[in-house]
Amino acid sequence: MRPLFLLSVLFVFLFTACSYSDQELKSFDRKIETFISGKKFHLVKSESGLYSEVMKPGTGKEILYTDSVGITYVGQLLSGKKFDEQKSSIYLPVRGLIGGWKEALIGQKQGVQLRLIVPPQLGYGASGKDKVPANAALYFELTVEDVK
Repeated sequence: MRPLFLLSVLFVFLFTACSYSDQELKSFDRKIETFISGKKFHLVKSESGLYSEVMKPGTGKEILYTDSVGITYVGQLLSGKKFDEQKSSIYLPVRGLIGGWKEALIGQKQGVQLRLIVPPQLGYGASGKDKVPANAALYFELTVEDVK
């Protein structure tokens, strides 16, 4: 693994994990595990709590923290309610993304298709945002169309 990637993951984990108690983190995991149960997902849980699956590996430029990505995605709450969707590519700076997306994207390559479940500590946390309630775990399917 690349040192920059490891430092990024460590920073995200240390910066965000301190906000919640162990009991709260376990509660988030139980909700996520219930959501996953019975689905044909092949998600891997990272130390930070991010669940990710590479549905299709990329073959283009490797994604760095300093890049912008052209991305399409759909975001849902674990209840199945869609809170956001981008059907045509939108460019977003990696450094400005939620922690779960940063962790998942850095080191991947252009063209990658990912399935993510982002726990609250790597998403919008206790404050929530717009259509995302406080402490919500988020389900995403995304494709990186371009890397600049």
